[in-house]
Amino acid sequence: MNKFKTKALAIIAAMATLCMTLTGCGEKLAPADQTIGALFELAAKDNPAKMKDLLGFASEDDVRSAFFEEGADTAMIDEIKNELTAAGVEMTDEQIQGLSDSMTAMMNKISYTAEITSEEKDKVVVTLKVSGYSEDEMTQIMMDAANTMQENLMASEEDQLAISTGDMEVFNKYMTDYINDFMNGLASMELDPEPVEVTVSCEKLTVDVSGKSKVAWLPTDMDGFASNVESAMIH
Repeated sequence: MNKFKTKALAIIAAMATLCMTLTGCGEKLAPADQTIGALFELAAKDNPAKMKDLLGFASEDDVRSAFFEEGADTAMIDEIKNELTAAGVEMTDEQIQGLSDSMTAMMNKISYTAEITSEEKDKVVVTLKVSGYSEDEMTQIMMDAANTMQENLMASEEDQLAISTGDMEVFNKYMTDYINDFMNGLASMELDPEPVEVTVSCEKLTVDVSGKSKVAWLPTDMDGFASNVESAMIH
């Protein structure tokens, strides 16, 4: 089983490909730029529609079952909850879902193009150009939100005392405001005008498409593909 991971806003969601083996020629394949584009949609945006239509899956659930580990659909929410718990922050499931939805909406704004730049009998190279977000700008938004929280806290000696004596209700209020400010800042971000290029070497591999084996052009190095996509989305 060849596994790869992708990260969105420091939230890690594990994904997995099917068992895949090298195949010979003999059947007409979907163009490599289309399969890589569909895989990008799936990995970066959790959008299975393109892969479903391209390879002929019976349903979007079948796409997810084929390419995602079991339970990966809730991985982001679980990771958010774990990170908050580790920081001592308590948020309702509704608040966490809203945070997850905000992150997903941000990722959905990312745009890309895919083009075949080299083609041989058993190997195709696809160049992805990804318009993502600036990591420096994202860091600045995080710092601004933290500074605002600090300023608000310093303005209230009562709240400082409450937090120092372990009042988690007051602490959670400040942390919730911080997270909301951070997410509002992210929502206002614009895509970097300079796209990042990702070179993807592809080979013919078999996948289980709703119970039937099918050949498709997919990345030779799935871990490398995931890592490069992650870096291109937030760079």
